[in-house]
Amino acid sequence: MSARDFDATAEQTLAFEALDTALAAGRAAGADAVEAVHRGQSSQLLRLGDGRITQAQSIVESRVIVRALCHGAEAYASTTDLSAEGLAACARVAAERAAALPTPRELAELPPPAATAPTSVNAWDTATAALTTAEKADWLAPALAAHEKDSLALAGRFHTGVRSLGVRSTTGVSAWHAGTYCDLALSTLERPAGHHASSFRARYDLRAHPETVFAMAEATRAECHQAHDPIDIEPGRWDVVLAPTAVADLLDWFGMIGFGTEAFDDGRSFVQGRFGEAVTGPAVTLLDDGTMAHGLGVPLPIDAEGQPRQRTLLLERGVARGSVWDHKGGRRHGCAPTGHALGVDLFSTGGAGPAHLSFEPGTASLESLLGRLDRGLYITRFHYVNGLIEPKRAVMTGLLRDAAFLVEGGRIRRGVRPIRFTEAILEAFARIPGLDAVGAALEPHGGINSEGKCTVCPALYIPGFAFTSGR
Repeated sequence: MSARDFDATAEQTLAFEALDTALAAGRAAGADAVEAVHRGQSSQLLRLGDGRITQAQSIVESRVIVRALCHGAEAYASTTDLSAEGLAACARVAAERAAALPTPRELAELPPPAATAPTSVNAWDTATAALTTAEKADWLAPALAAHEKDSLALAGRFHTGVRSLGVRSTTGVSAWHAGTYCDLALSTLERPAGHHASSFRARYDLRAHPETVFAMAEATRAECHQAHDPIDIEPGRWDVVLAPTAVADLLDWFGMIGFGTEAFDDGRSFVQGRFGEAVTGPAVTLLDDGTMAHGLGVPLPIDAEGQPRQRTLLLERGVARGSVWDHKGGRRHGCAPTGHALGVDLFSTGGAGPAHLSFEPGTASLESLLGRLDRGLYITRFHYVNGLIEPKRAVMTGLLRDAAFLVEGGRIRRGVRPIRFTEAILEAFARIPGLDAVGAALEPHGGINSEGKCTVCPALYIPGFAFTSGR
C-alpha cells in the first residue's frame, strides 16, 4: 500500500486489533499490566547525490512495541510481525523478561487514561499523502537543470508520506494519531566536491509544495555561489546572526540537556531548582507545543504513552517556568505528567523530553539582523554539535558548516572556512539585546535521530559569540 492509498480509519482499526492481541497475550503470559504501541508509516523516499536522483523507494512499515510489568519490574519487546502468532510471541518475550527481573526499588506502573482528550490538530494534507516519487522528481527537475548549468551538484533528501501512532494498555488507555509529513533537505556543492563552497536548506512540515522545493533549491544555489573561495578567520568573539537552521541545531541539544527527565535524574538540568528565576535573557521565550500552533511543522498531539501532549511553557522572557514529564519521571520528581513520553525505540531509551520546541518570534527581518553586523558572521548551519560539555551552563561546541559568511557594514562580503565554536548558550542567549534582535519569520525543522521531533525557530542576532579554534 502506498501513501496515496492510505486509509486512516482502516489503519486505526487494524492497529488496534494488533494492539489488543498483544495486550491479551501479555496478560496470558502472566504480566500484571501491559502496554502496546503501534508505530506505522507509509512513505515515499527520494534521495539526491551529485546532481541526480540516487534513490527512490516506497516504504510501508508497522511495528509494535510491548511493555510488560511484573511485580513492579518492566521490560520491552518489539516486532514487525503483526500476525497473531508474531504479536503473541513478542508479548510473551516482554512478559518473560519482566518476570525475570528483580523487584526494583521504584515500582513501575502504567499511566491511567487521561482526564482530557488530545487537542484537535490539523495534521493531514491529502496532496502530500498522495505525492509519488515520480511527481517529486518532476518538481526537482528545474532545480537539477539550473545546478547542472552552473556546474554545481544538488544533493539531499525529499521524503513524504504518512506516519501513525497508536497506544493501548490494560489500564484503559486508547489513543491514535495519523498525519502527513514532508522532510526536505537540500545541499548545493561546488564541483569537484570537497571543502570549498556548499550551502544548505531544510524544512520539516506536514505539507509539500513545488514552489517551496524550487525556492529552497534556488536559495542554496545562490548561496553556494556567494560562498565561493572562502577565507580563514581568526578565533575570538564575533557578533553573529544565526539562521533558523543553526538555531535549530542548538535547540536540539538545549531541550535535551535542560528539560528532559534524564537531565533531572542526573542533576545536570540548567533549570533544576531554578523555576521562577531568570536563567537567560528576556528575549527568549521557549515552549513545547505538540499542536504546532504557529501553523508550521508536523503536529503530534499524543505521546508514546497515549497521553495528550500539553502546551508547556519552559522559558518565559528568560525565566524558567517548567519542564516536560512522562508518567514515571513526573512521579519521581513530584510533578504532574505533561504528555511527553518519548517511548523506547531505535534512538530512545524512554523517559521524557521536548519534542515540539517553539522559540517565540521577535520583530526583526533577516536584513535588519544582518544590518547590526559592522563586522561579524552570518552562520547558516552548525555541524557536530556536542551539548554535554557543561550542561548546567549549556556549554556547546561544534563547527561551522555550509555557507558561513563574513559580514561587513551589514553586507555579506566573503565565505569563511569552518571554525570551531565553544559557547555557553544560556549566556549567549542572555546577550540577545531584545525582540528586535529575534527574527519575525519562523522555520520548521526536524530533530536529531527522531521522526517525532519538530523545532520551530527564528533567526537570532547574538553579540560576542565565542570561536575557539580551527577545525
